[in-house]
Amino acid sequence: MRAIVLSDSHTNTSACERAILAIGQKNIDMIIHLGDVARDVDYLESLYYPIKVVSVLGNNDYMRCEDFERVIDFDGHKIFLCHGHTQSVSYGTEKLEQTALQKGCEAALFGHTHHAVLKKGEGGMIILNPGSVAKPRGGAPSFAVLETENGKLSAAIIDWIL
Repeated sequence: MRAIVLSDSHTNTSACERAILAIGQKNIDMIIHLGDVARDVDYLESLYYPIKVVSVLGNNDYMRCEDFERVIDFDGHKIFLCHGHTQSVSYGTEKLEQTALQKGCEAALFGHTHHAVLKKGEGGMIILNPGSVAKPRGGAPSFAVLETENGKLSAAIIDWIL
């Protein structure tokens, strides 16, 4: 199973489309959007149906009733999703990692900082921020790929030029 992980698109849906085009729509089983901006998710759902789109709200997503945090099943792996502002990720990932561990997750995905991060946390947990697909801070726009192969979960960050 393969997912593209996007965050912080801030109404630049064409950047989302180019990211999906870069890895090929046919190669994606799921689109994960980690917040900022929710209406971009609505657009992706309509454009890429029947690909499943899962998302969380970000700090710039107002007047919506979706969640800021959630746990999903990704091909048998529990994944914690959040935008990051509720987990204070601007100050580090310790709180995020502890929350994900308490929920029994193998990976914690977040956005908010607009900086791509991929590292191993406690117990080998994948800690992933895809960066910003549209408004990076200090680097190129980026997104991530999360996938399973032979029961193993892995992730990669892809930097690219708009």
